[in-house]
Amino acid sequence: MLLSASPALKPVLIKFPLVLALLGGAQWLQAQVYSASFSDSQWSAHSGPFACSLNHKIPGFGSARFTRNANAAEFLELLHTSQAFPGGAVRIETMPPTWRSDISPLVLGQAQSVGGEPLKITANIAAIKGALEQGTNVVASSTQISSDGTSLRVALAARNFGPASGQYRQCIEGLIPYTFDQLSRTVINYASNADDLNAAAKSQLDKIVRYTKADPRVLGILIDAHSDKLATPEAGEVVTQRQAELVASYLIDKGVDAGTITIRWHGDKFPIANNMNKAGQAKNRRVTVRLENASTRQEMDKKIAAIKLAEQKAAEKTVGQSSASNSSLPSTLEQLEQMVEQQDLTSGR
Repeated sequence: MLLSASPALKPVLIKFPLVLALLGGAQWLQAQVYSASFSDSQWSAHSGPFACSLNHKIPGFGSARFTRNANAAEFLELLHTSQAFPGGAVRIETMPPTWRSDISPLVLGQAQSVGGEPLKITANIAAIKGALEQGTNVVASSTQISSDGTSLRVALAARNFGPASGQYRQCIEGLIPYTFDQLSRTVINYASNADDLNAAAKSQLDKIVRYTKADPRVLGILIDAHSDKLATPEAGEVVTQRQAELVASYLIDKGVDAGTITIRWHGDKFPIANNMNKAGQAKNRRVTVRLENASTRQEMDKKIAAIKLAEQKAAEKTVGQSSASNSSLPSTLEQLEQMVEQQDLTSGR
């Protein structure tokens, strides 16, 4: 029988038979049991675009929290404010209500406690939530006995779990399934003479729009357009300006602040593939869309400063020494392209 903590938030001290393989049999032991009472049991859901949580206060102990982050596995934590689980194994099992004598406790698994730290449970999360959904309490029991001969049991009360769990599920369904790193550099290829964005490009840009609106840490969007080899440099500039503007216009139409967008066009100055064949030309016809946050801007500022210092040193050298000073500048077109696209400059060329 599971007993609740008293209104004074003190753990209930009870005796019950506990079978421990390590001790070789059943013994009568004292246990500190923490649980919300039937009348006080509450669950609350907290929602966001990148993380969802489902929280439960456990008087005298602390709280329990289910958490699901975008692109990460769900887990359950038991967060103590007073007594923590001692180091060692912790058994997770169901504890049916006293009026359900037809249901026996069911072991759901085991977690490993690091003494003094919150208990993190990563296995059988669906089974734990399923038991709570069905009105069955879930108990975490330490298999380690303290020096005073007591063990620790912490219960998750099932009452009022359902409504908050529904909100939690809705939040999980709406989590943004991609990260800043996954979108921080997106390459969009376009067909020769294209005068509109294709479906694939719009799909990629829609992800950027959704993420940018949800993450306030995104400070800006840099758009750099490149072409394959055309008849004249001027033709390449016209084409790339058009492609850069198409991308920017799409983002703005979808609600992205125009003031956060920087566009540049480079014609055919920075090829990344051989322009002598169609496959290479297709790779060179591209628009790079990059997201900026405080960290990426700091990195870019350092690179810009290095470029400016190298240019300053080169200017100070004589014409005869200029070739030696150029060793500090990018040595390949690909490296040059990376530096060009990593500068936060004003719009245009």
